[in-house]
Amino acid sequence: MSFAVHMLLRPEVGKHLYVSGLRDVATGPNYCGGAVISPTTILTAGHCADGDWIEYVSIGSHYLSGSKDGERIKVKKIVHHPKFDMDTMVYDYAILELANATTVTPIEILFDEKDVAGAPGVLGMARGWGTTSSGGSQSNVLKEVGLKIWSNKDCQAAFDKLNKPGLTPVDVTMICAGGVGGEDTCQGDSGGPLTVSKDGKDVLVGLTSWGLGCAQAGLPGVYARLSYAKDFIAPYLPKPAC
Repeated sequence: MSFAVHMLLRPEVGKHLYVSGLRDVATGPNYCGGAVISPTTILTAGHCADGDWIEYVSIGSHYLSGSKDGERIKVKKIVHHPKFDMDTMVYDYAILELANATTVTPIEILFDEKDVAGAPGVLGMARGWGTTSSGGSQSNVLKEVGLKIWSNKDCQAAFDKLNKPGLTPVDVTMICAGGVGGEDTCQGDSGGPLTVSKDGKDVLVGLTSWGLGCAQAGLPGVYARLSYAKDFIAPYLPKPAC
C-alpha cells in the first residue's frame, strides 16, 4: 500500500494559495500536503501527522522547497482525530495549529456534499508536490490533476477484483476519485486537498489518503471524506461575522 500523481497540469503561479506543504525544517521539502482552513489552522491527513515530525508549514508557495515565495510558519500544536486508525485509515484527519496567522485566504469546506462531491462522476481536483511516478522523485513545482469521483460501492468493487486479503476496506469516512491510467495522486501528495467547484470557486471535500500504487487504470485513489469530520473540524473554522 502506498500513501498517497501523476499530476498532469501546472496551475498558474499565485492560484490555490491555500494549498500547503508540511516540512520538518523551514526551507526543506514538503513531505505531505494540507489546506488552510482558518488563518491559524491547517487541515491535513492523520497519517501525515503520525510521529509528530511536522515543524513548519509552507503556505502560498508554488515550490516544493525553499523560501522563494509564500510563508513559512511554525506549527504550535498537532491534533489528531480521536478515531484515526493507521491500520484501517479511517478518520484520516489531523489539525495543525499555527504559531502565527497566515495572510492567505482559507478555503471553504463543503460539509454538505450531496449535490456536488456526493454525486459519482463529478470532477474533483487534487493538488500537490508528490512523486511523478510510484517511488520516483517529487515535483519541484505545484501540480494538479482532474479526477472523477466514484461511488464508494464502485470503489470497493474495484479493489475487491484484486482479491488481496487484508486490503483496507473503503468506508464512509473515505471518498474515491480517479482510476484513469497515468492520472492520480502519489507519494508526497498525502494530506493535500481534493476540491470540487461550487459557484466558480474551489471548495474542499477531501484529503489525499491512500491507494495501491499510483495511477493504475481502473483503481481510484482514496481520500479522507470531510463530511464525516465536521464535528472535529468545525471548532477550528473562522467564526461567522455577527
